[in-house]
Amino acid sequence: MVLLAGLSAGYFASHGAHLFHEKSLSFLPDYYSREEIPEASQANLSMLYDLSKEQFQELLSQGQDAIRVAARRRQVLVEARDRVTTNHQAYEQLILQAEGEVDLLRLEDYYRQFFMHYYRWLDSGDAKSAVQYKLSLGQFKATLDYILEKQREDPALRVREVEDLRTSIRIAEQSNRTIRWARVVVVVLLFLLVMGIPRLIRDSGNKRFAASLYFDALFRPGLISSLNRWHNIHRLALALLILYLFGLVVFSSFISWRIPLIFGILGLIPVFLLAGMSGKRRNLSALLISFMAPKMLVLLLVLGVVALRGPNFFWYLIWGSELFRGLFISLLFMLIFHKFHVNMILARKWSHRNRNGSAAVFWMALGFQLLVAGALMYCFGPEEILVSLNRELLLLPESLLGSPAILLSRMMIIAGVLTAIALVIFILNRRRVHEPSRSA
Repeated sequence: MVLLAGLSAGYFASHGAHLFHEKSLSFLPDYYSREEIPEASQANLSMLYDLSKEQFQELLSQGQDAIRVAARRRQVLVEARDRVTTNHQAYEQLILQAEGEVDLLRLEDYYRQFFMHYYRWLDSGDAKSAVQYKLSLGQFKATLDYILEKQREDPALRVREVEDLRTSIRIAEQSNRTIRWARVVVVVLLFLLVMGIPRLIRDSGNKRFAASLYFDALFRPGLISSLNRWHNIHRLALALLILYLFGLVVFSSFISWRIPLIFGILGLIPVFLLAGMSGKRRNLSALLISFMAPKMLVLLLVLGVVALRGPNFFWYLIWGSELFRGLFISLLFMLIFHKFHVNMILARKWSHRNRNGSAAVFWMALGFQLLVAGALMYCFGPEEILVSLNRELLLLPESLLGSPAILLSRMMIIAGVLTAIALVIFILNRRRVHEPSRSA
């Protein structure tokens, strides 16, 4: 069932993304002008590079040719200044406009070199492009600051354009730092997982190492019992919570830290609800580790890609490689369905309820999470939140986002129905099955 669900999700997601490319980005030419460049988004920039990489050098030289033509035109205007006998003010304004055109073309050229070399590094890992995109990025930043200072009274760039450019700078500037931290998180999580292999770490008295609970929750949830005891359990629970939140910040390193933190807290709602409804307050740390374990496996899948060449490498592969997109989304949905399955098993093991009661507890926690997320969006405005979030993540062009209010209403209806059905099933299955005594 898990395998079938993952393969089906991967096929439909890859097919849908392919249709999206054909519908919205097929008009882009191999050689494009400033007016033909769509708004900045991971999908658009990935496809711009993908459509133009066969003419990589020709595309870069195109910007230099445009700058030379504009600079020559400005030079002609300056040389003819002394021969103008009337309307000197209008002529000086014409020279200033020519200078502004040269500045904007130079800014566009640096930006083109920056993102083309940047995506070439993402695509092939080319060391020369890695150096070149950093040089172009420095020139681009200096030119942007110069133009904004020079055109303070009459800016040629809109505020939205400047914000998009600043975001693209943040993405590239933090790539190396993000890669380092992603590798740290991946190594720590894998180390803990390996240390949890049965019999690898000797028991401490009658207590097993806490990482064994981490391992069992992923691969042997049926063997977990409330009679088991683990040492260093509190430290591992705190470590998993910190690594989970920090991993989301690393993955979303180019946006504000508040957004991944909010998403992380929303993601922890089912974990704390399942732990609280299990009725094992003295085993809270063990409950948190067992319910967090499937989440950490999903995080490992995502950060494993980020650890290679940064979060933008992940998005480039999602939008640029149909094979990777199909495989990744298949694995992702397999892990998500595995997480659902494991959490229902753990809810039954820890709370000692029957199968229907434990499944109801899990789906009720999931529905409550969606209701909280939807309520927050309604409080702060669905249109503003989804549009600004999409703009921060640079995920999709806004024209293809659809109506946020309709999407949110459907999500709230589904979440409400799911929670209500789960609550009714839970009420009908409140009694616990026989709980083994500690002496047994």
